[in-house]
Amino acid sequence: MKPDEIRDLLRFYFITDDGVADFPVLDQVRLAVGSGATMVQYRNKSFGLDAYEEVEAVCRFCRESGVPFVVNDDVLLAKAVGADGVHVGQDDALPRLARRVMGPPAIIGVSVSTMAELERTDLAFCDYIGTGPTFETGTKVDAKPAHGLAGLRDIVNRSPVPAVAIGGIGPVNAVDCFAHGAAGVAVISCITRSGDPAEAAAAMAAACGVSARGGWS
Repeated sequence: MKPDEIRDLLRFYFITDDGVADFPVLDQVRLAVGSGATMVQYRNKSFGLDAYEEVEAVCRFCRESGVPFVVNDDVLLAKAVGADGVHVGQDDALPRLARRVMGPPAIIGVSVSTMAELERTDLAFCDYIGTGPTFETGTKVDAKPAHGLAGLRDIVNRSPVPAVAIGGIGPVNAVDCFAHGAAGVAVISCITRSGDPAEAAAAMAAACGVSARGGWS
C-alpha cells in the first residue's frame, strides 16, 4: 500500500479493549466506527477459540462499514477471519512472514518503541509502524517508558513508513502528536473507559479531523 493511502487510514486508529466487562468489543467497534474511526484493530491478549465468533463479527462489521480491520499479533487468526491485515510486536511473527501469510494486498504494521528497535526492524514488508508509548498509559501493563513528543518526532523522522502514535493519547494531546509528524493516533481507553464513550469518541474524531458515519446502535 502506498504511503499516502495508509496515512489516511491511520488517522483515527481504534484498538479494542478486552478489559471492560460491561462494554462488549463489537459495541466498542460500532461506536468508534460510527464516530469516524478510520481503522480498527482487534486486540485480546487472552484470546481463545471461544472468542473466534467475536472476531468474525467485528471483521464483518468493519467490512460492511468500509473500514480496514487488522488483528493484533495473531497472523493465523487474521488470515482465518479474512482480516485486512495484522499488527505484530517485536516479539511476534516477523513482518516478512506476516506478509507471506497474509499476501501482498494486506496491511502489515509493526510496533517500534525505540530508535534501536527501528534500526533492527526490517520495514521492507511493512506499511506502517506503531510507536509508543508516547505518554504514560495504564492500558498496557507491560508498557515501556514513555518517549514523549520528542521521541515520537525522532522516530517519525527516521522511519521510511508512516507512523501512528500510541499510549496515553486523548483528544487534547492527539493534536500534539500530529504536529510532531504522526500520521495517526491509536486509542483505546480514552474511549472505552470514559464515563461517556460516545462523547469521547466524538471528541477524538474532531481532534483527528474526521467525520462521523452515523449511529452505532
